[in-house]
Amino acid sequence: MSHDNVELVRTLYQSFNEGTAAEFVPDLWHEDVELRPALIGRGVLEGAVYRGHEGVLEFIAVQAETWERVTIEPVDIRDLGAYLLVETRLQAVGRASGVELAQVTWNRWEIRNGKVASLRVFTEQAGALEAVGLKEKPRG
Repeated sequence: MSHDNVELVRTLYQSFNEGTAAEFVPDLWHEDVELRPALIGRGVLEGAVYRGHEGVLEFIAVQAETWERVTIEPVDIRDLGAYLLVETRLQAVGRASGVELAQVTWNRWEIRNGKVASLRVFTEQAGALEAVGLKEKPRG
């Protein structure tokens, strides 16, 4: 991985927060990208998969319909060679309900040739670490 890949991921978080993420889909996401969110719309969805540019655009649209405001702050970005592992703080306010959501997530990004090849979001750190071939550090 490189500094360029870290900057790519930072750009994507910023564009999502600013509501401009759809503009970057053709240029920054592979045509065959696979997006596996942990949270979508109204809650946790295990096994949801969005594929290709159309899938990413659909995911962005569903989030915009569901949430009045969503921000994702990257707290820690770890360059692991094949992947970037990013701990985030997600905050959102429901469009219809006004319900506030605050959630820590771990995002595994795979970048290939300067574009996102896959993004998988985890709500548990252990699953994210396992997905990148690491083990959780014991607490002590």
